[in-house]
Amino acid sequence: MSKNLSDKLNEYLANQQVMYIKLHNLHWYVKGRGFFTLHAKLEDLYDQTAKIIDDVAERLLALGGSPVANLKKALELTSVKEREDAPISSDETIKSLISDVDYWIRDTKEIVELAEENNDGATADQFNGYLTEYQKLMWMLKSYME
Repeated sequence: MSKNLSDKLNEYLANQQVMYIKLHNLHWYVKGRGFFTLHAKLEDLYDQTAKIIDDVAERLLALGGSPVANLKKALELTSVKEREDAPISSDETIKSLISDVDYWIRDTKEIVELAEENNDGATADQFNGYLTEYQKLMWMLKSYME
């Protein structure tokens, strides 16, 4: 595995770790008309994120890498913006998610490209699976706002 791919996988892992907390924040603080729908969806998303965290860390280990496994390092590597512990409207929650999912899509595509450059079809396949889910989620979030 190239250093570029290893570094990018660890950045991705850090982003997912911080996003896991951010999704809990949104889950706990969302308010408004869409509360019941969003509260349940956010729980699904943080459960999905927990699985991704484990799968990415294990992929790094399988490739001989060392996954970031502490919050201090994750916060140094992440591009995810944390949010304050404060109420957030349903619409603002969706807007925040759209912004984050847009980033996840770009980040995931970058890893697919790096994996393909390294002739690592298994990693490319893993991340193509994430990409499919993120694109579907983006469609659903945008549809929710219409």
